[in-house]
Order: sequence, then structure tokens, then C-alpha cells
Amino acid sequence: MNPSTIGLTPGARLVRTLPQLMQAIERRHRAPVLSLGAALRLLGLLDEKTLHDLAAEDPDLLRSRSVELVHRLLLTEEDWQHALAMVAGLAEVDALTFELDEEALDILPLRIAQAHGVVPLGMANEQFFVASWAPTSESLYHELCSLTGHSVGLVWASREAIERRLELLDPGQHDEHGLQVLPALDLGQPGTGPLETGWVHSHAAVPLAELVAQAMVEVGNAADAEQLASATESAGMVRLVNQLISEAQQTGASDIHIEANPGDARTAIRMRRDGDLEHYLWVPARLRGPLVSRIKIMARLDIAERRRPQDGKIDFSEFGGKALELRVAVMPTHDGLEDVVLRLLESAKPLPLSKLGLQSRDQDLIASFSQRSFGLVLAAGPTGSGKTTTLHSMLAEVNTTERKIWTAEDPIEITQPGLRQVQVNPKIGLTFANAMRGFLRADPDIIMIGEVRDAETAHIAIEASLTGHLVLSTLHTNNACESVVRLLDLGMDPMNFADSLLGIVAQRLVRALCPRCAEDQPMDDLAWETLLDEYREGSALSRSEAEARLLKAAGLSTCSHVRTRHAVGCEHCGGKGYKGRMGIYEILQNSRAIKSLIQNRARPSDIFDTAVGEGMRSLRHDALEKVVQGRIDMKQARTAYL
Repeated sequence: MNPSTIGLTPGARLVRTLPQLMQAIERRHRAPVLSLGAALRLLGLLDEKTLHDLAAEDPDLLRSRSVELVHRLLLTEEDWQHALAMVAGLAEVDALTFELDEEALDILPLRIAQAHGVVPLGMANEQFFVASWAPTSESLYHELCSLTGHSVGLVWASREAIERRLELLDPGQHDEHGLQVLPALDLGQPGTGPLETGWVHSHAAVPLAELVAQAMVEVGNAADAEQLASATESAGMVRLVNQLISEAQQTGASDIHIEANPGDARTAIRMRRDGDLEHYLWVPARLRGPLVSRIKIMARLDIAERRRPQDGKIDFSEFGGKALELRVAVMPTHDGLEDVVLRLLESAKPLPLSKLGLQSRDQDLIASFSQRSFGLVLAAGPTGSGKTTTLHSMLAEVNTTERKIWTAEDPIEITQPGLRQVQVNPKIGLTFANAMRGFLRADPDIIMIGEVRDAETAHIAIEASLTGHLVLSTLHTNNACESVVRLLDLGMDPMNFADSLLGIVAQRLVRALCPRCAEDQPMDDLAWETLLDEYREGSALSRSEAEARLLKAAGLSTCSHVRTRHAVGCEHCGGKGYKGRMGIYEILQNSRAIKSLIQNRARPSDIFDTAVGEGMRSLRHDALEKVVQGRIDMKQARTAYL
């Protein structure tokens, strides 16, 4: 027997076109109604004797269509569905050889058909016909009507024929190695490929394109606002957002930017990886509203509010993903649109100080700060510069059973066994200042505060550091010397602040050169002189002092052997020439001279000159020293201080 006709009644083997299907449906309408017993007998699933015995035992058993009957007759689920389809008067087709209408897969895309185990046949008599091995399922009927936007006519086909036909319909092609290559939905810019080249294509092009297609079908059928709102919870949109977050997590992105454009223009999705934004995906305009609404729902925000900024958080594990917290910022833009930025805050372990990119002298200095029994240590820099990572690395140095360490963070990005970590929640009054007050009553040795945002928090932090506690915190300032002025401007007493301060670590993150493809480049005399001038700029260093510092950093005695490295690009780094990030640091140690300047409210420039004269390397100095060490290039170095 032909495998494509297994399980089919004889008439079904002839139904291979839409006209034949219309004729079969007409015949079924004129045919007498079959009982379940008769259908089972016609299919060869029940003989006359068994039918008679069942009727004698319980006349209502066959009419009940119960699961018990399936088990007693040793029927498969497909057999049972076939019999029910015959009782319902549904036509049967040969799904493997049926001539599909040209628009069938446009109305019901293949990936959605595969997900539901059906074969789309085509339109006829204002109905869209679909073959299923369970065509009496009401839930399937309603879902297909919703997905296609048409009145659906379900017909029966064998499960094996459906599965084999779906395999043949798969648009995948095979390369010279026999590997399947699936074409992606065109989501790129006009005149470009489906997606931008680079790291995105290899990870996300196919799955996200399929989910965008499914979401388009579902959202495209929404006729009014109420239906459009329900489309936000549709399977395609839910899977699209989940997959988007999962891909970002897998590829090491730190942020997801969703940028809506007016009219019919597509919504851009970009991701920040290793500090740089990279184009990721274009989403059709029809999806921008449901996409933003879905994220708002996950973050428990008001989906009706579109005029004011909103902030929230997503616990991705609640939606079937891996352990991951996302900070969500929704910002209204022009034409009533909204942009969304999601920051990925994957719970991580602290890095050892040796892995932060510190010079040996700076590593020893920071380690000495963490060993002090009292005092104030601040990490300064813009958002995303690695301040929290630095503080947790310091805590890891002293996180022993002999010390009680409390932290108040917003959010908790890094976890360490032994730390007592508190999530700040201003909505219920749990601010940094209130958390600090609580910590001081809980017998702490070390306290870490996520950020000094106001005078109250700064005042309590300084008081705690003067009363026998080591206090760590962060500030959003440009450099170490400006941090001093910032705290004094908050109203801190300069005498107390000068006594409490141990040091300030200002930092930036830049992209490190790929170790596999970076190439050496000799430095001539002119380039060396230019480098020296750039190193000295903004400081009182002499030429000889600058040269001595750079040569010491390079481990050389003469400038004739100095070589730098530049980015090339290879498979390992995705053609970028950079791999991972590295910290650039400026560490202000509170010396006797610095303390006197703070007490006298000296200008930041005076504090800077004194600190550099005592051996401090500014952000500029540290970056350029790492250039002659071959760890970064000049382009990245300048992003740290320009």
C-alpha cells in the first residue's frame, strides 16, 4: 500500500485538489449520518461481534464517546480522531500529494503550520481549508481562525502524511556539506541582507525571523484595540520577546534598545555588546505597539500610560527563561511612540582584582584599601563603567567568616556567599540612607552602599566610616578629584570627610584588543613625541617624567623598541578586532597633602596636580600606558578620557 494513503478511506485517496475537496464535502453533506460504531466498523477498527457485545453491555457506551472506549478497544488517538471526523461528516484528503493553493502558506506560514501539526490547503468558497489529523478539536479551529483571519474548514488527513508533507514543504535548502540552511525573513535595511553581518546573524537570524512572521500573522488579524491588546499575549509575541532576551543573554549583550519610528517605518532593535551598540533586528511597524506592551506587562508597568517615562524590572525566570533580571526603562518619544531600553543584570560572581585590568601598582593599592578596618572608599564613573564590579572584587578580598558585611544595592547584580545583601526599594521607604541606619544597628564590619545619591546618604556614610566601619560606595562623577568637590557640594563637613576618606577609584571600560588577531605596529620618533605630548596634556609632568612612566609601563629602557598594536578582526572576535572589555583607572589615595587640600576646599585642579605629583595615574595616563603595553589601541584609549 502507498504510505501516503495509510489510514485513509478509499475516497480520500482521490482528494488531492481543491475542486476534488469541494466535491467530497458535497458528497459528505448528502450522505447519511454515521454513528460512531459504524465509523469504527468502516475503518476496520471494530468488527460486528464486538459492536454487538458493546451494545449489549451498555447501549450508551458508543454514544458517550468516552476515553474509556478508546482504552477498551485499544485504539490510538489518531484512530479515534479519524472516527470522530467521519461522524462529524468531515472530508478526508491525501495531505502528502494534495496540490496546495499558491497563497496557502502566505495565509498560514509554514512554521506556524508545523507548530500546530497541520497542512494549509488553500481558499475555496470563502473558506480557508486546513488538513489536520484531529479536525474536530474546537480549540484548534478557533486558534486557526484567529491566526489566519479567515473562516477555517478543517478536513482530516493521516498524521504520517501531514508530518511527511510538512517536511517536504520546509523551505530549507542544503549546502555542499548536506547541512540545512534556512532562509531568513527579510528584516534588514533596504538594499542589505536579511540582517546586519556579524555576530547577530549566526545566532539569531532564523529563529527570530520565524517568530516575527508568526507574530505578524497574529497581530495582523487584530481588528480593534481590544483584539490588539490580546495580541500582546499571543504565542508569537510572547515567544518573540522571550527569544530576544535569551539571544541577548547568550551573546553577552548588556542592553537591548527598542527604538520605534513613526508611520510605517520599522522599529529598530539594537544591542550593546562590549560597550558598543550594534544593529540587531528590524521589526515591522505593526508589531511596535504589541512589542512594547508585552515588555510593559512583563515589567508590571501601566500599558495604558504612554505620555510619561516608566521604570520597572523583569525577573526573566518567571517567564520560562534563565535566572536573569532586567531593568526596564520606557521613554515616550515623538508622535506618541515609546522607546524601551532593557539592561541585563545577570546575577554573577565577583571577579578577582587580578582580572579587572589593573596595573600591579593599582591592584596593590586597592587591595590595601579593602584591608583597612575603617574609612570610606568611593568608586566613581558613569553608568556602566564597572563601579559595582570593582567594589565587589574588593569585598571578595575580605569576605571571610571573621567579618560581617552588609550591602544595600539597587539592583543586586553580583552575589557572594557570606554577604548579607539588601535590595533597596524606595516605594516602601527602604532607601540607601534607611538601609545604612539599619546596618549600623546590625553589628557590621563592612558596609557597601550602591550609590551616594543625596546629602543624607553621604552624611551617614561618613559618620559610619568614622566610627569603626569600612564603607564602600559609588558616585556618578567624571574623575576622582571631581568626586571630592561633589561630596563637599552636598554639604559634607570638609574636616570629617578628609578624615574618613581612604581613596577614590575613578574608572571607565574600553574594548580590549582581540588577543588572536591584533598586530604589532612599530612606533617612529614622531609618533613617540606625539604620544608623550598627549600623555602630559592637562598635567604638570615634565617630558622626562612622562617618558620614564611610559617606558616603565612598557617594560623597556628606550623608546626605539616601543611597539603598539592595532585591531584587525578574525572569526574569534566576529571581525571586530576587539574581544571583551578592560578597565581604565584613576586612583586617588588620600595622603597628608591631599587631606589638607580637602580641608581647605581646594579646587579639583590643585588636588589633581598634587596627586599626580605623588604618583597617581589619571585616566589618560593609565589608558596610554596600556597602549604601549599592547592591551588596547589609541582609538579605545581616547574614549576613556576625551
